[in-house]
Amino acid sequence: MEALGAALSCPVCMELFTPPVLLLSCSHNFCKQCLELILVGQNCTHANGQFCCPVCRKVIYLRGRGTNGLQRNILAENILEKFKEELETLHTKEQNQLAQTCEKHGESVNLMCLSDEEPICGICKLFGDHKSHPVAKISDAYAERKVNFAKDIQLVLQKSESAAQAVRDMEKLIRELSTSATDTLAMIDAIGDSLLSGIKYRIATLKKQLQSEHCSKLEKLQLVARELEAPRELYQQMKMLLQHHANAVQFLHEHKRLKGEMERLVEGSVSLPVPTKDTISIRRYFQELIRGIDITAFALPETDQVPASMAGLQEAWQAGCAMQGRLSQQVLEDILCKAVSGSGPKPNQEAKLPRNPSHAYSVQGSEIGSRESTV
Repeated sequence: MEALGAALSCPVCMELFTPPVLLLSCSHNFCKQCLELILVGQNCTHANGQFCCPVCRKVIYLRGRGTNGLQRNILAENILEKFKEELETLHTKEQNQLAQTCEKHGESVNLMCLSDEEPICGICKLFGDHKSHPVAKISDAYAERKVNFAKDIQLVLQKSESAAQAVRDMEKLIRELSTSATDTLAMIDAIGDSLLSGIKYRIATLKKQLQSEHCSKLEKLQLVARELEAPRELYQQMKMLLQHHANAVQFLHEHKRLKGEMERLVEGSVSLPVPTKDTISIRRYFQELIRGIDITAFALPETDQVPASMAGLQEAWQAGCAMQGRLSQQVLEDILCKAVSGSGPKPNQEAKLPRNPSHAYSVQGSEIGSRESTV
């Protein structure tokens, strides 16, 4: 086998041939991939080139087809295939022989230790760890255990067949679970996107309404402010004319105009009423924003964590509010407490939150109400 293995080895890689095997005109065989490396090493890259055999140095001509034009040694490949099969058979026999040999003493295993259920050799029984253990012939133990093992296989088969229907039922449940999870996810995506679109549309609408209301009220306040600034501006113009006129003619021209404005201001003009309060109702926009939404669903059900959620809302309010004064804090507490409890705190009184977790509050339409459930 060793001589045959040497004859079937490539002289380049020194390993068994890797098909395809090429036969040169000098009768030497090589792996095709090894021969291609030889061509690269000898600078033979042209399909019409020539190279020297690495064994006998004979010049080999490629004749226009490169290595594809060289003869393939089919006989060597067939012998190589049979040789590998024989090597595999020998290796299996060696492994089988090693399995029947005692690892400690190198003797043939011919006994079965009944105490340790372990195959042993005669030396293990006479002088080894099993000298006080009962033993039996390996052939007898093999025959008995083979019969018992066949019976155990039948028991396992019966158990497997009885569990087959349960396995099919479990597979059906798994498929139904996966299907329901996929359908639920699709529903969440569809309905969730719809809800988000509705909320975003409501937010955009409220922002547009807020901007319109702000511009309208700001225009009115600016008109009143300009009206209130008119006397001061007229005073400054009259004072400037009195102190810095260039000549009598210029003074008389400006005097006539300013005199007329002064008379209209004092006698005929009516001042616009100064509003005492003209702010935007935060409560109205808040109620419209959360219309149809149960705001208590965003708070944890534990009693001691409801104020914590309210505190979080207050912190969010204060972080985004331009004015952080007492008025903003009081308005916030009033709105949030009214939204959660249904009644706002009186002025200068601390807002009291519900302490019973069984109370459920909801917001419907533009009204904020409360509903108490029985414990």
